[in-house]
Amino acid sequence: MKINEKLFAYPWRDYRANNGNSYVIRTEEAVCLIDPGLEAFLPQLYQSMEEDGVQQGDVNSVILTHGHPDHMEGGITLGKQGVRVGIHKDEEAYIVEMGPYLAKMLGIDMPEVSFDFFLEEGELLIGGERFQVIHTPGHSPGSVCLFWEEPKILFSGDLIFAQGVGRTDFPGGDGNLLKQSIQRCRALKPAMLMPGHGEPIFEADAVEKNFDVIEKMYFDYI
Repeated sequence: MKINEKLFAYPWRDYRANNGNSYVIRTEEAVCLIDPGLEAFLPQLYQSMEEDGVQQGDVNSVILTHGHPDHMEGGITLGKQGVRVGIHKDEEAYIVEMGPYLAKMLGIDMPEVSFDFFLEEGELLIGGERFQVIHTPGHSPGSVCLFWEEPKILFSGDLIFAQGVGRTDFPGGDGNLLKQSIQRCRALKPAMLMPGHGEPIFEADAVEKNFDVIEKMYFDYI
């Protein structure tokens, strides 16, 4: 799904299986894939990308908002194919420690993981476009959000969704940190929200109202 000339969104809409949303940022210099999802569903993702004119072989970097398999597993596959894969350093440590346990909980095998670069708080350039990496622990210790500065688009991973928030009952979850991370992202006043699950939100007023709903519905309980 084309959002603008440089952004394509691929929300996961098959409720028979769990998988994360994926996003492609395409500039003349780079093609970055955010959260490729589970390996088993990569062919569906590639087909959708090709329908938008983005070829699988064009992807030269992957950014993982966090290390849960429904976001990360396809990225590990792409990394083995020579694509550079990045994640927050705290999340790498979390994966090493808790990954086998999480995989067992989800009934899957734990893949071997290897990362090429680490996301740090602050500015990140993707093909000349300016993003801010925001360390947003709460769902997991090394979760990050990406904020695309000029169009004011927030890629929120599993921090927030449309009328929802990321779980904090997995190992490494922390409700207080999740609330602090949500408030940090709200302060950026995003014009669009690209979440890790569910539908994107396309208008600034709707994004702000969604923050209101989240605070009223969830902050007393997480």
